[in-house]
Amino acid sequence: MTDAGHRFDVHLLEGMKCLQNFDATGHEFSLRYVWVVCVSAFDFYLTELVSEAGLRLIDRTPRILTHNLRQVEVPLGNVLDIDQLGPAERLLFFRQHIFSSIQYKSFYRPEKVSEALSYIWTCPAKEKWARILTRMKVDGGYYHRTEQDIRDELALIGDRRDLIAHAVDISPGTVEPNPVTREDAARVIEFVGDLVSAIDAETESQLAPGGRQ
Repeated sequence: MTDAGHRFDVHLLEGMKCLQNFDATGHEFSLRYVWVVCVSAFDFYLTELVSEAGLRLIDRTPRILTHNLRQVEVPLGNVLDIDQLGPAERLLFFRQHIFSSIQYKSFYRPEKVSEALSYIWTCPAKEKWARILTRMKVDGGYYHRTEQDIRDELALIGDRRDLIAHAVDISPGTVEPNPVTREDAARVIEFVGDLVSAIDAETESQLAPGGRQ
C-alpha cells in the first residue's frame, strides 16, 4: 500500500465516527457529514497519490515522465538553483512542485479520477476504469458491476456531497432536506474505501519493477 493509501485509511475513520455518533445520538447531520468527509478524503488521497507516485517515477532508472508530469510548472529561478541541492533535497523539491501544481484541483468526479491517474499510470487511457473495476472484483463484491456502474456511483456520491456542502442537502424546488439513512451512509464509506483500495493496488502494480503497463 502507498503512503497515501495509509493516510486515507486514517481519514476514512472519520466516516466511521459519524456512524457511531448517529448510533449514540440519532442526529442525522452525523450521517450527512459522511458524504463530506469521504469525498474530501478521496480527493486528498488522489492529490497525495499523484505526488508520491510521481516522485517514484522520477526517481527510477530509467526515469519515467508521463505527459502530465511533463506539464508540471517549476519557476525558472528554482530550476536554476536545483544543481545546488543534494539528492534527497532534489526529490523533495520535485514532490513539492508536483503537489503544488494539483493541490487546488478536485479529483472526485469520474473524469477527474482519470485525469489524476494520467499523471502516474502509464497504461492506455481507456483502460483506467477497466483496471479499477478488475481490482474491485477481486473480493467478489463487485462481480456483477460494470465500469459505468462504478463511475455512476462515484458521481452520485459527489453530487450528494455537493448538495450537502452547498445547499444543506435540499434539492431545488423543495424545502425539506433529502432523506438520509444509516445504510446509505455506510455504503458510501464502503464504496469509497473499496475504490481507493483498487486504485492503490493497481498503482503499486504499475510502479513495481517490471509492472504491467
